[in-house]
Amino acid sequence: MTPQKINALSKGSTSAPQISEQQIEAARYAVLRRLSPCLHHHMVRPLQPIGLIYGVMHHKLCAEKPDLPAVRMEADKINEFAKAALAECADMGTWLAPEPGVLTRLDSGVRECVGLLASMLHFCGFRLVNEVDEMPVRVQKGALRMILMAALLEMSDLLEEPAILTLSATASKDEAVLLLQVSQKGEGCVDRYDSACRKLVWADVQALAAAENVGLSRQDGRVTMTFACEPAEPVH
Repeated sequence: MTPQKINALSKGSTSAPQISEQQIEAARYAVLRRLSPCLHHHMVRPLQPIGLIYGVMHHKLCAEKPDLPAVRMEADKINEFAKAALAECADMGTWLAPEPGVLTRLDSGVRECVGLLASMLHFCGFRLVNEVDEMPVRVQKGALRMILMAALLEMSDLLEEPAILTLSATASKDEAVLLLQVSQKGEGCVDRYDSACRKLVWADVQALAAAENVGLSRQDGRVTMTFACEPAEPVH
């Protein structure tokens, strides 16, 4: 990666400027607007097999002697996919209206974000690598989702060449540190989609981090996000 690109990635200090509520809301909207195709895809994904199963079910019912036990099995499958779709829609809805105080394990939260964004980044020329394994510490779910997604989008918007974006983490009793590292992948150009959405900028990430009391810094193509670890729920 050239010195010019390293310098560009290094802009942005550990201290954020004064941030207004309007800036925070604008940053949240920008992130969600960019994520809307990914959220839509994940919402409808469990519904897609239902039409195929219905076709099989209809074919069996039209037989001269319908195989009723087999039809019941197909009906059970439709029910299971419908339940999965309902759960997926409810979960995707929490991106738009986060429930306060909801916690998630760091590893599962990162895995969820990677699962949403990896394909889109891949089509643009980036490879997203998740090295956060078995990290059971718990952090605020809304903060992790919004700030990690903002950092990934901002970093990829800044790059002009294909690259590898690697996520790793360390944790102690009190805090979890999530690292996003950029390394050059090879020659070529980035394929941008004209989605009529503005690019994310570092000030957006700073605003969201300040709103969620998350530590944030960037240097030499490396973004560091520090989340407070929440105590485990008591066992009754």
